[in-house]
Amino acid sequence: MEDDRVLAGMIQDYPDALSDRRKLQALLLDFFPQDRRKRNLLLLVFDEGIVQEMRGFEQIDKMTLRRFVRSIELGYDIRTKSAEAAVTAWVKAMGLSMDEAGEKSVLLSRQDFVAEKEWVPCESDSIYEYEETPRGLKILKFADFDEPVVVIPNIIEGKKVCAVGNYAFKGCVGIEKIVISEGIEILGNGVFLNCRELKEVVLPQSLRRIGNTDPTGCPKILGSLTKYEGAFEYSGLEEITVPDSVKYIGENSFAGCGQLKRAVLPAKLKEIRENTFRWCTSLREVVFPQELEAIRISAFEGCDVLQTVDLPEGVTGIEEGAFAGCKGLESIYIPDSVVEIGGGKGTGFLKTFGEPDERHENFTIRCNMGSYAMQYARAQQIRCAEA
Repeated sequence: MEDDRVLAGMIQDYPDALSDRRKLQALLLDFFPQDRRKRNLLLLVFDEGIVQEMRGFEQIDKMTLRRFVRSIELGYDIRTKSAEAAVTAWVKAMGLSMDEAGEKSVLLSRQDFVAEKEWVPCESDSIYEYEETPRGLKILKFADFDEPVVVIPNIIEGKKVCAVGNYAFKGCVGIEKIVISEGIEILGNGVFLNCRELKEVVLPQSLRRIGNTDPTGCPKILGSLTKYEGAFEYSGLEEITVPDSVKYIGENSFAGCGQLKRAVLPAKLKEIRENTFRWCTSLREVVFPQELEAIRISAFEGCDVLQTVDLPEGVTGIEEGAFAGCKGLESIYIPDSVVEIGGGKGTGFLKTFGEPDERHENFTIRCNMGSYAMQYARAQQIRCAEA
C-alpha cells in the first residue's frame, strides 16, 4: 500500500494524532515498523509545522509545495527527493488537491530552489583545507596560525562554502572571536572543541544545524556516522545566541563552557539534548525555546549558579539528571503540560534535580494545583508553591 494511503487511514482512524506528537510517533512506528527512515521523514514534516499548516488548506499550489520541500531540505539537510516524497505523502493523505502546475511538479529540481536568502560573498586570506560536496565546499581544517579574530568565509576560490566539518578548529586556543559568514548552513561535531580563548561567536541566519543527528540519520555532508557532537565543548564562550533558523543543536554542544553566562536558544527548537549545557558553571540565564517539548538527560547538570528557571508551556518531559548538581537553583516553574519527570534512557542513578543534599536549601518547584509537577514534588519531598 502506498504511504499516502496508509497515512490517510491513520488520520481517519486517529484524527487526534495530528495534535499529539507522541501519539503520532507511536502510530508511525505501528504503521511503518520496518522503515525507521520513512518514519523520521514523515515526523520531520510534522515537526516543521507543515502538517498543521496543511490542515487549513483545501488546495495546495506549486509555490507552497516548493516552500514546504525547501524547508525540510535545508532545515534538516535532507535530499530533495526524500523531502518531496515525505511532503507529498502528507499532501495526498490529507486529501489536498494540487493545481495543474502542482500536479506536474511532484519531482522538483534543485534549480527550482535558487531563490535563497541573499548573502554577501566573503572570502578570506586564511588557509583552509577543504573538499567539494554536491552542495558546496566543506571546510575540513583551519590550517593557518591563530588570530584573535577569524572570519570563516562563505567563498573559497570562487566556490560556495556550505559547511564547517568535524573538528575543523579543534584546539585553536589563540582565537578569541569567530564570525561565521552568512550562507554557511552546518557546523560539524567538535568544530570548536577546546578553543579555550574563544569568547564570542557570531552565527549566521543561514545556519540550520549544530552537530550531527543520530548515527542512522547524520547529514552525509559531514562524512561521519559517529554520534559525538560537542561543537563548542570546553570553549571559552561567554554568551551565545543561536539564530531561529537552527532546528537542531546536538548533544554536548556547550558542555564544559565554564565562562558561559547567558544562552538564547532558537524559538522552534524542540529538544535540549543530552549534556547540552553540562558543567556550564557560570550559566545564569537561559532563554528557552517557545516550542520546547523536552529537556534530555543531564542537559543542565552542574550549572551551579543557575538560580531561577521558567519552563515554557508545551514542555512534556524533563529527563533524568536534567538539573542535577544545580546547587544554586532556588526555584523552577514546571507547566501543566509536563507529564513525565525523570524519564529517559539513563543509568537510573541520577535524580532529575540531584540528591537532596546537593540542592539549594530553599529549592522550590513552582506549579499549579493538581498538576503532575505538584504530585512529583510531594512524592520526592520537594517544597512546592503556587505558580
